[in-house]
Amino acid sequence: MIINKEEGWIGHRLNILGIRVWADKCQLVARSGDLWITLGPHRALPVQVPNNPEQLARAASDPLLLTAYQYVTECPGSDIAELLAQTKDFKSVLDA
Repeated sequence: MIINKEEGWIGHRLNILGIRVWADKCQLVARSGDLWITLGPHRALPVQVPNNPEQLARAASDPLLLTAYQYVTECPGSDIAELLAQTKDFKSVLDA
């Protein structure tokens, strides 16, 4: 997890894709060399991360939801699902 207090976001990165979360929106990011660039439009929160096979099948054409699902799967204990669903206080994580 990467916290950028100046820009007000929390980044969750995998190998080449990740998600940047703000208090009210999120956005897909991708590694480009040494940089992480944003991809596509912002998505308003709350966003529900798929947590069963049916939800995952419905999310098959949504790169942001697939990346969130992969992050939760690869990083158990992460707070990304709660931040995206707005069930965890964003400011408390940003200020930690």
